[in-house]
Amino acid sequence: MNSTCNLDKLLEAHRANPKIKATNQIQFLGVRGFDVYNISSKFVYKGESYIAGRVEKRDSEISTVRFFKRIGNNIYEATREVLKNLQDPFVEIIDGQLLVGGTEIYPDETGKITSWRTVFYQGSSFSDLRKIIQAPLKMKDVRIAKGEHYYMMSRPQGGAAKWGKIGFDIANALHHITTEFIENAPLIEDLFGDDCWGGANQIHFLKNGMIGVLGHVARMSVGDIRHYYGMTFAIDPRTRKRTDMKIICERSDFAQGAAKRLDLIDVVFVGGIVRNSNATATLYTGLSDAEAHCAIIEDPFIEYEELGS
Repeated sequence: MNSTCNLDKLLEAHRANPKIKATNQIQFLGVRGFDVYNISSKFVYKGESYIAGRVEKRDSEISTVRFFKRIGNNIYEATREVLKNLQDPFVEIIDGQLLVGGTEIYPDETGKITSWRTVFYQGSSFSDLRKIIQAPLKMKDVRIAKGEHYYMMSRPQGGAAKWGKIGFDIANALHHITTEFIENAPLIEDLFGDDCWGGANQIHFLKNGMIGVLGHVARMSVGDIRHYYGMTFAIDPRTRKRTDMKIICERSDFAQGAAKRLDLIDVVFVGGIVRNSNATATLYTGLSDAEAHCAIIEDPFIEYEELGS
């Protein structure tokens, strides 16, 4: 099916059959006085487990990205490396190298953020990262993953993209993914209604050749209150046909906690999923722009892998 989403119906379906089995807050050491949220999923590099996280003061959005090494169950300690003026990190390991992305911010002399865009760094270590790709200005939520080719999800706004829609394109080499390439990616049609927006947060390669997308769908209510939900869908890169979207989590699925502002209380930011071997997955999230949690959920990609089988 390829119908435009009805967010209320998707939420109703999620609430009638929630997929989350357990949740836990993640503890980050070495950043006293700062919040860590909007994290990447856990990733393994050179035999150690890490999470990248957005680090900032509660009353500020001028953030850095730090890399945290796992030292216990849901306990991570800050490493020394810092990427300044970067938000909402994500990490891929491609050909043995780190590909680290996030939203680069451009504050003026008063500290007001005047512009932003997704950027990508590549390197053989956290201290050896160099910027290699820039999205168009004011474009968040660009993602890249390597399978048979390089697969890219964009998130333009305005015009046909309205509040924000997902673009998708394929490249034969990483250096082919330029600012212009990202800007010109064809939109995935009819994924979001006119009352909401969304973006991709992570790309997964499924065993039947389809691409599983972890992302978010969001809308605004009266008073500019933001409501963000985690979602998934799958797309066939050969035909560019997609499945319907489904909601996999919302803020109320997790324990109550801190919030950066009142308008952000109902925000869940899905940073990534690690698929497990027992039909579950571990979901890594930021909550209310103040905390980071993980959840054990039913693997949302299994149903897409069974299509056509």
